[in-house]
Amino acid sequence: MTTPIPSAPALPPVQYGGIELYNNLPTLGEADDAFTPKARAILISEVGELLARYGCLWGLCLVHAHCSLEAGETMVGRGNTSQPENVEAEDVFPERWLSDGRPYEYNIDKTEPPPAELIVQFKALVGANGLDGTPGLYYVGDKVPELVLESTVGRANVVRAVTEIDEQSSVKTGWAPIMGGAGMPVTMACMLYCVPGDGKGGKLHTGTRSHA
Repeated sequence: MTTPIPSAPALPPVQYGGIELYNNLPTLGEADDAFTPKARAILISEVGELLARYGCLWGLCLVHAHCSLEAGETMVGRGNTSQPENVEAEDVFPERWLSDGRPYEYNIDKTEPPPAELIVQFKALVGANGLDGTPGLYYVGDKVPELVLESTVGRANVVRAVTEIDEQSSVKTGWAPIMGGAGMPVTMACMLYCVPGDGKGGKLHTGTRSHA
């Protein structure tokens, strides 16, 4: 049964950054455990329909931290690497958001924040499935989604495009809405995966945080 979606009231302005917010995010292992298969199946289906109504510009992600931030740091993506940096708010753009609309990771490339109405509707779906704090939204944009593998090396999260995934040694962390043909329903394709590490100094992404 589809969860009723409420109308959207005005939201307060989104606040920039915050190490307390980021450092209280779950680890990959904690987030994956909380996102149970039953809730995952229901939520992904309902969220796909919702995201399609907003042009498929955002996808569903498993909210988790890659490391612990120090005072003044923000998790910032540049090219294929996201890592802690000291930056000014006006120099970066949010690219991942909690279910309540607060951003927790940023990028130097321009993004588009989810509209307030989408956030309210998304949060309602997440809450109805008892998953507050686990699923979030990430920016897809107008690019064709590609299969991506992430690994944590030191305090950096490194991503690379791949053609196939070993699902036995990785965790599903991001789903992008894919529009079908005329009269066909939207599907949610898993496009982001995380692995514990690459054997070159990466900490266990699944259950621990990398520290400075």
